[in-house]
Amino acid sequence: MSTSTCSFKDRTVDLIGRCYFTEICKCKLKDIACLKCGNIVGYHVIVPCCSCLLSCNNGHFWMFHSQAVYGINRLDSTGANFLLWGNLPEIEESTDEDILDVSAEECIR
Repeated sequence: MSTSTCSFKDRTVDLIGRCYFTEICKCKLKDIACLKCGNIVGYHVIVPCCSCLLSCNNGHFWMFHSQAVYGINRLDSTGANFLLWGNLPEIEESTDEDILDVSAEECIR
């Protein structure tokens, strides 16, 4: 399950607990848990460290434990084709009004 493709009104996972760091790098992390059962299913990189930003990565900051989740195919808006990252429509330019509706967490990225 990917947060980026789920509807937030139907969210069944959320950030929980306190932020933490690992011994490997200085990224600021926070656990993600199922809101129904309480199990931790992954973590979110709240603030990536400079080392990780400069390294080769795919730009994804929501990491799910493979033993805790499974993927499902989703259909696009036509209902006929699988939703694929490469086939997503281009986003429209933001208006000033859209920029004002950004959470503090998103702003510090």
